[in-house]
Amino acid sequence: MSAFSEAPSEIRGVLIPLQQQYLLLPNAAVAEIIDYRELESAQDFPEWLVGFTQWRQRNLPVVQFEKFLDQAVAGGGQRRKILVCHTLQADAQRPFVGILAMAIPRLVRVRQEQLQGEELGTELADAPVLAALKYDGERALIPDLATLEGCLDQA
Repeated sequence: MSAFSEAPSEIRGVLIPLQQQYLLLPNAAVAEIIDYRELESAQDFPEWLVGFTQWRQRNLPVVQFEKFLDQAVAGGGQRRKILVCHTLQADAQRPFVGILAMAIPRLVRVRQEQLQGEELGTELADAPVLAALKYDGERALIPDLATLEGCLDQA
């Protein structure tokens, strides 16, 4: 059996703290984690697009994932970060999107025995979410970056 046909025993990921739960992304999806900074206004855009910031001479859209989930958002603290994530389309209008984290994200090694699947509830029906699960006992969502990119293109 070749090494290419075996599934990896673990995947390196990033656990992104939201206010009530986490997002879980593969480490390769994150280009950089930057300090939170005041955002340029996003008037006439959906509520989940909270603003824009300059990053590497690009106008980076920043989304607040809780607003996709219709969750109330309390004021942010000083530990907020912006995760600069790759979008998935090679010819994308926006090759990067920022996701607002409520605290410093954690690098994690994800193994199958740490995961427990959960039903995607009706509250997630319109959200760009691929799956809901428990990671080491904490609720985490796996965001659908392709759908998020489509939402940005339509905004």
